[in-house]
Formats: sequence, structure tokens, C-alpha cells
Amino acid sequence: MSYLVFARKWRPQTFSDVIAQEHVTKTLCNAIESERIGHAYLFTGPRGVGKTTTARILAKALNCESGPTSDPCMECEACVRIAAGGHLDVLEIDGASNRGIDEIRDLREKARYAAAEGGYKIYIIDEVHMLTREAFNALLKILEEPPDKVIFIFATTEPRKVPATILSRCQRFDFRRIPSSVMGKYISDEAGKEGITIDSDALSLVCRASGGSMRDALSIMDQLVSFTGKQIAGESVSKLLGLVEADLLADISAAVLHSKGASALDLVEDALVRGYSIEELIDALVGFLRNLLLAASGAEKGITDLSDSEIVLIQQTVAGVSDVHVLNVLRLVGGASDQIRTGASPRISLEAALMTASKLGIAFGFENLPSVVEKVAVTAVKAGEIAETKVISPVAQIVEDDSDGKTGIEVGAVGVPDVSMTNIPPSVVSDLEEEEKVVKEIGSSEKEKENSYVRKVSGLFDMIPENR
Repeated sequence: MSYLVFARKWRPQTFSDVIAQEHVTKTLCNAIESERIGHAYLFTGPRGVGKTTTARILAKALNCESGPTSDPCMECEACVRIAAGGHLDVLEIDGASNRGIDEIRDLREKARYAAAEGGYKIYIIDEVHMLTREAFNALLKILEEPPDKVIFIFATTEPRKVPATILSRCQRFDFRRIPSSVMGKYISDEAGKEGITIDSDALSLVCRASGGSMRDALSIMDQLVSFTGKQIAGESVSKLLGLVEADLLADISAAVLHSKGASALDLVEDALVRGYSIEELIDALVGFLRNLLLAASGAEKGITDLSDSEIVLIQQTVAGVSDVHVLNVLRLVGGASDQIRTGASPRISLEAALMTASKLGIAFGFENLPSVVEKVAVTAVKAGEIAETKVISPVAQIVEDDSDGKTGIEVGAVGVPDVSMTNIPPSVVSDLEEEEKVVKEIGSSEKEKENSYVRKVSGLFDMIPENR
């Protein structure tokens, strides 16, 4: 027997095998058990989420020798032939290649005859939105009043292209993208039956690369087994699919967030040497920055589909960084994406965006101002009332420029003793309050300048004319 790809070999055969579409399968099962079977169904949703598979299962459930039943036996001749695609009364039609009025007229004439084997005659039309307007009009009458035991099942990825007159005659079911966690478990279980071992990093990459499509994920699995054998690691997936490594994205992001623009540009050069394109790099970087933003803002539900090692890497990269800082970097880098795709010099656009974003760290130095205790201690050291002991952390302090007498802020390591509030003289505490007020005022002013700067730079990307 010829080799069967995983997408066909692991295809669900009963309603209970279909994953992530319980709202569809439960409704169909209840309809069969209560004998409320419709004459026309419309299955919509993204590619590879089970539309045609569910249509075949419904056909088996209706034509099973022990049916109609919500649990087809999978052993009778009807079930076996429908699963193999050879049943006379279950006709699968490609809407793209049978889209004309002549094909639909022929279908309409044949539908008037009773089922050859005494069950239901079922027409499954895939990508039904490809039919012409005339073909849709030819379907209307028979779709509204079909012969006895004739059922139409339409599948489409673009329901908006289906005329309203057709939609109103069908029961519509919207299929959803398959979550990565559900998809990963299914692939892991099925791979285990084949003796295939896939680690968590590789499984996470496969699920994300599939975009929620099980068929895409299983096609990738076929390639991986041919590429690496039955031991699949994350590195193999990255090489096969050309994915940008998470470590490289983390290094670029960290360089930008910590105002190391030159380092970020060096890392871009390394990425290009490895063979990544500018478009691949910007797409991966925007996605990584999005994950950093979720982690920095505490909305970690959005990154639960990542592997444990990726989550740790993201948390380490964003540690000590403000979510507002990450948001503005994401705005600048994401805003440059269109220019990278349409401009004459995509590399220059990327490097300019990264360098511009790296300058935001100067203003965001004020996000981590010292705590009250640290500021009290700094003031006490200046006054000579407490001896300096050790450096605890870099803090902002008020300095005076002797040249012009102006007051500014200097961020640097300051000796901070381990002291309690009870040991600080009242005069020092009073000085602290004045100092804290000045720091806040200056910080607020600088943040306003930074926000204005971000808005202006973001606007520049919109002003640059497209490449003609």
C-alpha cells in the first residue's frame, strides 16, 4: 500500500475524535439523535480545522447500517466506503473546478433520483464560494425544497462571498482555529503511536507555524520526520522552517530596550549572514516584542502557548523594563514594517527603526527611580550624618552644574547604606521631601518630551513616500 501522509492517516473518523470544535459536533450529534436533520449545512472557517472531515463524519453517521446514529460503527460497508471516498451516494465536489451553471444544472438533475443504496444522498461542495453567481442562482430552488433524503453540505473559507440567498437556506456552523495547546496534545499523542518523539520546544514551534491549522501542522510533521527521523528537536524545526531563533530575537530586543543601538545593528548583520531576510526578521521581531509587552504588563495568558524555555527567556529579557517602554518600541518597529516591505532600502528602514527605538531608553531611565528609603539614605550620606557603607543599586540623584548653576539629574551608582527610617534625622527627611518633589517634576517633564518624540517619529514613517 502506498504511503499515507499524516494529514490523511491521523484524520478523525468520528465526532468524538474531532478536536476544538465541540460547538459543532455536539449540535450535529443532538440533531441526529432527536431526528432534526437539516437539508443544507454551511461549514465555514480557516483552512485545516476540520470542515470537510466533519462533513464526511456526518455522511457516515447518516448512512451507517446501524444509523442514522451519532456514533457510526466504522465497520459496516457504508462507513468503510465513505471513509475511503468511494461511496456512490456521498459525492464530494470541488467548487473551484465545477463552478459553472452547467455543472450545477447537472448536479440538480441527478439529485432528483433516489439514493442508490437506500440511505441519504449527500453532496459535499468544498470551497463553495468559488461558484459563479449564475451557478448559485441555479441552486436556490433545489436547495430550498430538496428531494427526500438529499442533503447539501457546503464548506468555505470565505463565507462573505456566499450570497445571502444561499446563507438563509443553510444551517451555518463556524469552525474555529485550533488552540496550540490542544493541537500540541493531539500531535504528541498521535506521534507517540508512531514511535515518534518530539520535544516541547519543537512542538511549540510546529503549532505556531501552523497558524491554527491542523493540516498545516501535520504536513510540517511529515517534513520533520523525513528531515530528522523519529527524534525531533526544536533546533530541527527552526532549520527546516527557517524560523528566526528566539535567542537572537531576545538579544536584539534587549539591546534596543537598554539603549545599545550599535549592538542591535551588529546583531542584525549577524542575522543576515545566517541567511534570514529582512522581512522574516522584522516579522519575528514584532512577534517577540508583542510577547515582551504581554509579559511586562502582566497579561501572561497570551504567552501560555509558548514552551517553558521561551517563557523564561521572555521574562528574563523584559525584567526591569517598563511596559510603556516596550509598547513604544513595538510601535516604532511595527510602524516601520510597511516601509520595509515597500521601500527601496528595507535594511536601512529596519536599522533606522531599531536605532530610533533604542534612544527611548534615555527617557525611560526615570522609570526606576530609587525608593524612599534609598533616597533618604543618599541624602544622609551627602549631609555627612551617616557613613557610606556599600553600593546597593544605581539611583537617580540631584546634581548641580557649577558652570551655570543649573540643577539636573544624574543616574549612577551611589553608595547606599542599609539603614531604617527611624535612624534618619528629621532635617534629612525634610530635605528628602524637597528632593523627591524636584525629581518627580523633572521626570514628568522628560516623560512628556519622550512621548512627544515618539509621536513625531511614528508620524515620520507615515510621511515617507512608498517606493514607486
